[in-house]
Amino acid sequence: MFPLSRPFRHGLATVALVGATVLPTVFVATYAWRISRPGHIRDVEIMLGRQLGVQVTLDAVRYPRPGEVVFHGLILRQEEPRGKGLVEIARAGAVRLVRGDRELTIHADGLALRGESPKLAMDQVGSLLQRSGELAFDHVNLTAPTCKLDLGDGLDFVVQDLAGAFSVDQARPTLRAAYRLVEPGSKTRCELTLSRDRAVEPVSTSLVLKTLEGLPPSARLLNVFFDATGWIGDRARLDGTLTLRQSGGRPWEGDFSGDLLDIDLAVLVGRRFPRHRMAGSARVEVETARWGDRPGLGMGWIEAKGTLRGGQGAVGADLLSALSREMKFRLTPRASRVDPRRTEIDFASLGLAFAIQADGEIQLGGALGDEFPPDVVLAGGGEPLSYAPQGAANVHGLIKTLFPVAEAPPGSLVPLTPQSRVLLCLPAAPEVASKHVRPMDAN
Repeated sequence: MFPLSRPFRHGLATVALVGATVLPTVFVATYAWRISRPGHIRDVEIMLGRQLGVQVTLDAVRYPRPGEVVFHGLILRQEEPRGKGLVEIARAGAVRLVRGDRELTIHADGLALRGESPKLAMDQVGSLLQRSGELAFDHVNLTAPTCKLDLGDGLDFVVQDLAGAFSVDQARPTLRAAYRLVEPGSKTRCELTLSRDRAVEPVSTSLVLKTLEGLPPSARLLNVFFDATGWIGDRARLDGTLTLRQSGGRPWEGDFSGDLLDIDLAVLVGRRFPRHRMAGSARVEVETARWGDRPGLGMGWIEAKGTLRGGQGAVGADLLSALSREMKFRLTPRASRVDPRRTEIDFASLGLAFAIQADGEIQLGGALGDEFPPDVVLAGGGEPLSYAPQGAANVHGLIKTLFPVAEAPPGSLVPLTPQSRVLLCLPAAPEVASKHVRPMDAN
């Protein structure tokens, strides 16, 4: 090996010094200048927008350490599905991104999510799931101390301790989240699972919501899907599992199992069926309830099975009479021989087991426990007031009970009014529905 001259050694030392100190300094200075110039925030907004498929605006960007970025004043806007321009879907006071090996962790403060309606919100989420395959990560984790969710029409919710994990799978991207739902006087731990199955044709989406522990939340959660408070009252609560499914562009179908608590019987009966009255509070233990497309009938309840139980209350004499006449409930002499001046009959306990089949058949039974015979559904003063029908009833009898047509000629149909429209959601054979519910305007 040739000996190195002294000048040559000095030259090598100089090059090494430049490489070790000057060049990194120049690189850092250049990088600092690039990220500090006003146009850098706009560059970051454009980059994020292309990755997420939404419009992104930021107030500031920081880089505390390698592999970590902090965005301040983040707002996401997405094309409104009806083509009416951009709408805000999310914002956060600060978002910290930590990149790992094929993994991204997001910590959000002051997170707020927004949708103009539940349906549009699901369309927006579906659009984001469609773009998930373009992400450069296999897993995305999300944490947020608090999150406000606004779905329009007064459907606003607050959650705490949000922790989510998104699996970026080409065939089945899946989001799982755990959180505490905050309601006045309660915090309920819940779980959500949202997935999109691309391995089937057409592509299907499923959403599963579960309540796990804590005081059951308000049943207004179901207002996202239908007018729950208009059916069961403002004080009703929910505890169970709701599963929603959508295949392609078809309407959502769903299943529910669990409990509906503190149901207001006056709202359940009187608000929808004004000819009848009932008072008291009840609980429905739902073994299964399935909503979906019924051949020849459209969307509605396919089947339902469970138990209705209540304590002290009152029932209208007209309603008891209709149940006896149309659905063959068996009244005891005490219930059938009521002072004609009285319009209501008091009861101490209510227990009804029900199973409604897809063809409209209804199996009914008692559910008052060992204190009474198994077919007793209504009791007062320690004595039975009414027994369940012997054999099966049907939706036809239920329709005539809820909307009496006894004063009309035999064979008269129930007019399709805003009140009776609910009958179209009941399980029934197509020939029964077409025979006993006729479309006509309300007078």
